[in-house]
Amino acid sequence: MKIDDFLKNLSMEELLEVQSKSSSIIHNFKDGYFYICKVRSYGRNWRAWDIYNFNALQELCYQYYGEEGIVDVYSNNPDLSKLDNYGVVMFVPSVEDHQIWMEYTYLKNSIPEYENELKAWEERENVPFRERPYFAPLHTREDIDEQILKLENFDMSFIAPVSVKYVHKDEEE
Repeated sequence: MKIDDFLKNLSMEELLEVQSKSSSIIHNFKDGYFYICKVRSYGRNWRAWDIYNFNALQELCYQYYGEEGIVDVYSNNPDLSKLDNYGVVMFVPSVEDHQIWMEYTYLKNSIPEYENELKAWEERENVPFRERPYFAPLHTREDIDEQILKLENFDMSFIAPVSVKYVHKDEEE
């Protein structure tokens, strides 16, 4: 008996139960790769923790395909070029490499921001009153110097993520 014939003999309630159970099985199937999915939607940012396979990943990316938000994907799946996504798609060999790269990137990007905040505070007397910062910066010169030293001595043995280009079905050879 074919699956179509079997399904046609089920009641609507039974079909809905089959759909629910099969959707859950498909969503929770683990294909052996990790997927780090960072969703940005309407000013909120969060990580989707329950993505275990390419199909669930593609479903998430379609859900947030620009209008409702954007998904940035980091994974060790070698077939990421098949993923249709509006956001960033990056290949990274391990979760540890991703974590270390994120720490390095945060440190590298935050130092200039902290220096600008401190400079604006130190020169507040030289600008018109309405342009002066209202509050002292959270980071002192010593904090910034400590972060600069940490950046200079950062263990660069990690492998940074590499961008993956989506290949549209019409462009395939």
